[in-house]
Amino acid sequence: MNKHTLIIDQKTIKKLVSIKDAVKAVEKGFKDYGRGKVQMPPKVYLYFKKHNGDLRAMPVYDEAVDRAGIKWVNVHPGNRRKGLPTVMGLMILSDPRSGFPLAVMDATLATALRTGAAGGVAAEYMSAKASETVALVGCGRQACSQLEALAAVRVIKEARVWGKTGKEAENFCSSVKVRGVDLLPAGTPRECVKGADIIVTTTPARKPIVKLSWLKEGAHINAIGADAPGKQELEPSILKHSRLVVDSWEQASHSGEINVPLRRKSITRRNVYADIGEIVSGKKKGRLKETEITVFDSTGLAVQDIVVADLIYRKALKRGAGKKIRFM
Repeated sequence: MNKHTLIIDQKTIKKLVSIKDAVKAVEKGFKDYGRGKVQMPPKVYLYFKKHNGDLRAMPVYDEAVDRAGIKWVNVHPGNRRKGLPTVMGLMILSDPRSGFPLAVMDATLATALRTGAAGGVAAEYMSAKASETVALVGCGRQACSQLEALAAVRVIKEARVWGKTGKEAENFCSSVKVRGVDLLPAGTPRECVKGADIIVTTTPARKPIVKLSWLKEGAHINAIGADAPGKQELEPSILKHSRLVVDSWEQASHSGEINVPLRRKSITRRNVYADIGEIVSGKKKGRLKETEITVFDSTGLAVQDIVVADLIYRKALKRGAGKKIRFM
């Protein structure tokens, strides 16, 4: 029996896995989830109010790939001022047959990949097939992963970008390169969103910044930024007038885009059409009419982490990458 644990750092992961690889893995993970093959308790949160941050534990077992694991990940919005990523994570990948730790790996890049991939999968199943214009509301690291994933599933020609400051949007447009996509900074959220086929929100907003009146018929929204109680990016009327899909009711109702409107009774559970597992596994259709607005409320599921971690581990073994340590 193998008694070595593989240590895989971020630099190695970057060489091993592309966003296209991650999209395929996450699609499979969502399908496993929809078929009832995944044990996935809701995230456990530790809140650090005086430090404006939190840590989250995300355990999971995917029976279909026969891998278990747990991710330990933070969100600290003020980290940029300290020269640290806002989100950092560590993943432990275990063998369910024995509980042996197969790998310990960086989950900072893997989290960006799997979150971007979730947006790509949602767009593949829910956005109009002719979608070619993207609005990026927020222009941090996750916006880049989202755009790359969208370009993997749709022929994207233009991305308009809005940031907290004009400089942020300009820097994003000059530094990010996605083949075939023209990136244009937008002065306001309205200018960014108006007429876009796919809208991606990746901000830490606690008040809505995207309005229903700005959306074109047939638009799709990936709502990514709301990941803790009190956060919201979309006007509640968008959720009431759209085909609304969540990744997990338990997580989304606690900390996703729907958490504030639910608490204020602007919407109810009846406004939620499906979870993403039901869509990808074929139990429900992602889009019923070309003219309808669709929304995917993404809080990030541990099943995304486990399938991407398994992908990284298998590629590392195949290429002899990572560092082996004797665990026992």
